[in-house]
Amino acid sequence: MANIVELRDMSDDKLEEMLENAREEMFNLRFQQATAQLDNHARVKIVRREIAQVETVLYMRRLAIEAAATEPTIATALSDKEWRANAHFDYEDSAWQVEFSDEDGNDVASALVNLNKKRSRVRKGRARNGPLQLVVSYEVAG
Repeated sequence: MANIVELRDMSDDKLEEMLENAREEMFNLRFQQATAQLDNHARVKIVRREIAQVETVLYMRRLAIEAAATEPTIATALSDKEWRANAHFDYEDSAWQVEFSDEDGNDVASALVNLNKKRSRVRKGRARNGPLQLVVSYEVAG
Protein backbone atom coordinates (compact mmCIF):
# COMPACT_ATOMS: atom_id res chain seq x y z
CA MET A 1 0.00 0.00 0.00
CA ALA A 2 1.13 3.49 -0.82
CA ASN A 3 1.53 6.12 1.84
CA ILE A 4 -0.61 9.26 1.86
CA VAL A 5 1.93 11.31 -0.11
CA GLU A 6 1.92 8.76 -2.93
CA LEU A 7 -1.88 8.53 -2.85
CA ARG A 8 -2.24 12.31 -3.25
CA ASP A 9 0.02 12.18 -6.32
CA MET A 10 -2.00 9.43 -8.07
CA SER A 11 -4.68 10.10 -10.64
CA ASP A 12 -8.36 9.66 -9.88
CA ASP A 13 -8.58 6.65 -12.19
CA LYS A 14 -5.72 4.89 -10.42
CA LEU A 15 -7.27 5.65 -7.02
CA GLU A 16 -10.67 4.34 -8.14
CA GLU A 17 -8.97 1.15 -9.36
CA MET A 18 -7.14 0.74 -6.05
CA LEU A 19 -10.39 1.31 -4.16
CA GLU A 20 -12.20 -1.30 -6.21
CA ASN A 21 -9.42 -3.84 -5.68
CA ALA A 22 -9.28 -3.16 -1.93
CA ARG A 23 -13.05 -3.53 -1.57
CA GLU A 24 -12.92 -6.81 -3.49
CA GLU A 25 -10.12 -8.02 -1.23
CA MET A 26 -12.13 -6.98 1.83
CA PHE A 27 -15.09 -8.99 0.57
CA ASN A 28 -12.89 -12.04 0.09
CA LEU A 29 -11.34 -11.62 3.55
CA ARG A 30 -14.75 -11.37 5.17
CA PHE A 31 -15.91 -14.43 3.28
CA GLN A 32 -12.82 -16.35 4.44
CA GLN A 33 -13.41 -15.17 7.99
CA ALA A 34 -17.03 -16.31 7.92
CA THR A 35 -15.99 -19.77 6.73
CA ALA A 36 -13.10 -19.96 9.24
CA GLN A 37 -10.47 -20.10 6.48
CA LEU A 38 -8.78 -16.78 7.20
CA ASP A 39 -5.08 -17.19 8.01
CA ASN A 40 -4.00 -13.58 8.54
CA HIS A 41 -6.55 -11.70 10.67
CA ALA A 42 -4.40 -8.55 10.68
CA ARG A 43 -4.92 -8.20 6.93
CA VAL A 44 -8.54 -7.14 7.54
CA LYS A 45 -7.39 -4.09 9.49
CA ILE A 46 -4.78 -3.19 6.87
CA VAL A 47 -7.24 -3.38 3.99
CA ARG A 48 -9.82 -1.38 5.93
CA ARG A 49 -7.21 1.34 6.48
CA GLU A 50 -6.28 1.32 2.77
CA ILE A 51 -9.92 1.81 1.81
CA ALA A 52 -10.28 4.69 4.27
CA GLN A 53 -7.14 6.44 3.01
CA VAL A 54 -8.13 6.21 -0.65
CA GLU A 55 -11.68 7.36 0.07
CA THR A 56 -10.33 10.28 2.10
CA VAL A 57 -8.05 11.48 -0.71
CA LEU A 58 -10.87 11.25 -3.26
CA TYR A 59 -13.27 13.07 -0.93
CA MET A 60 -10.77 15.87 -0.21
CA ARG A 61 -10.24 16.38 -3.94
CA ARG A 62 -13.98 16.65 -4.55
CA LEU A 63 -14.38 19.00 -1.60
CA ALA A 64 -11.56 21.26 -2.84
CA ILE A 65 -13.07 21.41 -6.33
CA GLU A 66 -16.52 22.23 -4.95
CA ALA A 67 -15.12 24.94 -2.67
CA ALA A 68 -13.18 26.53 -5.52
CA ALA A 69 -16.14 26.34 -7.92
CA THR A 70 -18.39 28.17 -5.45
CA GLU A 71 -16.04 31.18 -5.26
CA PRO A 72 -18.14 33.91 -6.95
CA THR A 73 -15.47 35.11 -9.39
CA ILE A 74 -14.59 31.58 -10.47
CA ALA A 75 -18.27 30.60 -10.69
CA THR A 76 -18.83 33.52 -13.05
CA ALA A 77 -15.90 32.46 -15.22
CA LEU A 78 -17.15 28.86 -15.32
CA SER A 79 -20.77 29.69 -16.09
CA ASP A 80 -22.03 28.75 -19.56
CA LYS A 81 -18.98 26.52 -20.14
CA GLU A 82 -18.24 22.84 -20.02
CA TRP A 83 -15.30 22.58 -17.64
CA ARG A 84 -13.04 20.03 -16.03
CA ALA A 85 -11.18 20.41 -12.76
CA ASN A 86 -7.96 18.88 -11.55
CA ALA A 87 -6.91 19.06 -7.91
CA HIS A 88 -3.55 18.16 -6.41
CA PHE A 89 -2.07 18.80 -3.00
CA ASP A 90 0.61 21.48 -2.79
CA TYR A 91 2.88 20.63 0.13
CA GLU A 92 4.61 24.01 0.10
CA ASP A 93 1.34 25.84 0.79
CA SER A 94 -0.35 22.94 2.66
CA ALA A 95 -3.41 23.42 0.50
CA TRP A 96 -5.12 21.95 -2.56
CA GLN A 97 -4.31 23.53 -5.92
CA VAL A 98 -7.39 23.35 -8.15
CA GLU A 99 -7.11 24.08 -11.87
CA PHE A 100 -10.13 24.53 -14.11
CA SER A 101 -10.00 24.06 -17.87
CA ASP A 102 -12.61 24.17 -20.61
CA GLU A 103 -13.44 21.43 -23.11
CA ASP A 104 -10.63 22.62 -25.41
CA GLY A 105 -8.04 22.27 -22.65
CA ASN A 106 -7.58 26.03 -22.15
CA ASP A 107 -7.02 27.19 -18.58
CA VAL A 108 -10.03 29.06 -17.19
CA ALA A 109 -9.11 29.56 -13.53
CA SER A 110 -7.04 28.23 -10.68
CA ALA A 111 -7.48 28.40 -6.93
CA LEU A 112 -5.66 27.49 -3.75
CA VAL A 113 -8.04 25.84 -1.26
CA ASN A 114 -7.15 25.27 2.39
CA LEU A 115 -9.43 22.56 3.78
CA ASN A 116 -7.70 22.63 7.17
CA LYS A 117 -9.26 25.87 8.39
CA LYS A 118 -10.99 25.57 11.73
CA ARG A 119 -14.63 26.41 12.15
CA SER A 120 -15.83 28.10 15.31
CA ARG A 121 -17.55 25.71 17.71
CA VAL A 122 -19.69 28.43 19.24
CA ARG A 123 -22.83 29.38 17.34
CA LYS A 124 -22.36 33.08 18.07
CA GLY A 125 -18.82 32.91 16.73
CA ARG A 126 -20.02 31.32 13.49
CA ALA A 127 -22.71 33.97 13.09
CA ARG A 128 -20.26 36.80 13.77
CA ASN A 129 -17.50 35.53 11.46
CA GLY A 130 -19.79 34.47 8.63
CA PRO A 131 -19.20 31.48 6.38
CA LEU A 132 -15.78 29.88 6.37
CA GLN A 133 -13.58 31.04 3.48
CA LEU A 134 -11.69 27.98 2.26
CA VAL A 135 -10.33 29.58 -0.92
CA VAL A 136 -7.05 31.26 0.02
CA SER A 137 -6.27 32.73 -3.38
CA TYR A 138 -7.54 32.41 -6.93
CA GLU A 139 -6.73 33.56 -10.42
CA VAL A 140 -9.00 33.76 -13.43
CA ALA A 141 -7.43 33.54 -16.88
CA GLY A 142 -8.34 35.90 -19.63
